[in-house]
Amino acid sequence: MQITEWRQFIKNGLSLNEKKTSMTVGVFDGVHRGHQALIERVVSFNEKYAPVVVTFKQNHKTKNKEQRTESNELCDILTFRQRLDLFEKLGIQITVAVDFSDEFKKTPGIEFLKILLQRGNVGFFAAGSDFRCGYQLDTDSAAIESFFSSHNIPVEIVPQVMEGALPVSSSRIRAAIASGDLALADAMLGEF
Repeated sequence: MQITEWRQFIKNGLSLNEKKTSMTVGVFDGVHRGHQALIERVVSFNEKYAPVVVTFKQNHKTKNKEQRTESNELCDILTFRQRLDLFEKLGIQITVAVDFSDEFKKTPGIEFLKILLQRGNVGFFAAGSDFRCGYQLDTDSAAIESFFSSHNIPVEIVPQVMEGALPVSSSRIRAAIASGDLALADAMLGEF
């Protein structure tokens, strides 16, 4: 699997010889069943497209208190290296790795999507129904769908994957681990 740093991506785009990409974006901190559903759509969309994940080297949600331990550290479910290994096992060919810098976090969501479109040769885009991006999370899944549709690019908003009556999420996995409910955490993480 090819790994491209964000700054390199902005400068040079992806080396695809005009090949289109199928793309998704997220932290993917647990590569849980919900994440796997997104990646599955990207990988299976079109066999001629290069499947791409845009992700963050570190979890940018570090200010979210419920995701911190008593020592005030973010509880990552998987390391960056483990996430890359799972992406590759799931069929991703290219990962664009973003450093969540002060400069990056001020980027409006639509500007971020424009960069992906221009530099990533996007032919298909998938996002989770609860996904948001951009400065102060200014761009939701409806805006993402509208943006790509306006450029005649197929987009799929993937519904949440449920475990019991609640959606699978990284925070829910962390809570299950913290409470000792490893069976529930395992069920949400899936086979990987």
